[in-house]
Amino acid sequence: MAKRSVVLFFVGIVVGLSFTPETAIACICGRGNAGKTMRDVALSYSEGSNSNKIIFEGLVETQDVETGPIGAPANVWSITLRGAHRSVSIRVLRAYRGQAAGTVIVLTGMGLGDCGFDFETGKQYLVYADGIDAVNLFTSICNGTSPVEQAGPALRLLRGEKPTPEDLLDVKDYYEKVRPGWYGTACGKVTKTDGTPFDKGSIDMTEVRDEPLPPMVASDPNLSKTDGSFCIRYIRPGKYLLTAQKSEYEDSDRWMGYYPGVAKHSEAVPIEIRAGDNLSDLHFSVRKERVYNVSFRIATPDGSPVPLERLGVSIDSQERDALAYHLMQNRNENGRYGAGYIPPGHYLVQTYIQPDFETGRVPAELSRWHMAKQEADIASDSEIVLKLSPAH
Repeated sequence: MAKRSVVLFFVGIVVGLSFTPETAIACICGRGNAGKTMRDVALSYSEGSNSNKIIFEGLVETQDVETGPIGAPANVWSITLRGAHRSVSIRVLRAYRGQAAGTVIVLTGMGLGDCGFDFETGKQYLVYADGIDAVNLFTSICNGTSPVEQAGPALRLLRGEKPTPEDLLDVKDYYEKVRPGWYGTACGKVTKTDGTPFDKGSIDMTEVRDEPLPPMVASDPNLSKTDGSFCIRYIRPGKYLLTAQKSEYEDSDRWMGYYPGVAKHSEAVPIEIRAGDNLSDLHFSVRKERVYNVSFRIATPDGSPVPLERLGVSIDSQERDALAYHLMQNRNENGRYGAGYIPPGHYLVQTYIQPDFETGRVPAELSRWHMAKQEADIASDSEIVLKLSPAH
C-alpha cells in the first residue's frame, strides 16, 4: 500500500533510455543511446524495425479520456487497471512517411507510468506512430514523439537538412547544452509553523490543468535539505501549485502545506514557470494534520455473490495536486479492500470492473450489475459500503 498520496496504475517497464529527456523518469524504453550522436538517435527512430512508422508534424486540437482495450501494439505499452487512455485529435501539418492527412486520432496511455505521451492541447508535435486499425494510430514516449521545439535533430534529418554542430554532439552533451532553455527551475525554503526547518519532505510542483488529464508533476529528487531548502529543476512551462509533505506513519499524521503557506488547495497561489526561468526565493510553511485508514466492502441488494477478483475500488480526491489522494485498489491477500493514510476531505468512491486483458470481456456475472459510485466525507477511520445495483 502506498504511504503517501499517490495515483496507482500498472507500470510498464522495459530497458534503455527514451529519446525525449523528460520521459525517462516514469517509463524506461528499450533503446540504448550510449556513445551515439543526436543525429544517430534521430536516425534510429526511422530505420530498422521502425521503418514502418507513420511520421508527421501536427497540431493537437482536442484530447479525450477513454477506457477499454485498444489493441496491439498499444496494449504492450499502455496498461492501466481500467484501461484508461487518451484519444488525441491531431491536425496534420506536414507528413514525412505513411498515410497521414487532415485530422488523425492518436491513442496513447495516460502518462502515469504506462509509457503514455503527455500531449498538450494547442501545441505542435513531431509524431512517430503505429497503425492500430483503419482509424486509430498509437504512440508512446518510447517512439520518439516530442514537441516540435525539442525535435530539432529529427526534423532536420526528416527534412533533408544538414546537421548542426549540436546534432553531432553525443546525447549527454546535447541535453546538457540545450535542455536548460526548455524548462524552468524553482528553488526556496520550507519551514514548520514554529519557524523550524522542514527537512526530508517531498517538495512538488503540480501543473494547473483544466482538462481531465493527469497534470505534470516536477519534484526535488533529493527532498528538502536539513535547513528546509529545496530546488526543483526541469519544470515544463506552465502554471503550478507548489506543495510540501512528509508522513509520520507511526502517529498517523502528515506535515503538509501549499505555497505561500496555506493548508487548502483553494487558497494556494499558482506559480507561473516560463522556459529558462530560475526562481530562487519561494518560501512557505507547513502544518500537521491527521490521516485515516478506510476499508471498503462491496455488497449487492440481495446478497448475491460477485467475482471480486474482477472488481476494484477507487477513491479520488476532488483536488488535483501532489497532496491529494487517488488510489485504485484490488483485493488484498485477505480478500478485503482497504486504503491507508487518507487525508481528511471529500472523496468520490466507486467500483470498477477489470476486463480480461487479452479479450476485453467482462465476466457474465458482473454484467448483471451497475457499478457503485458515491461521495464520501472522510474525517476518521471508517468503513465504506459500496452497493451494486441490478443492470436490468
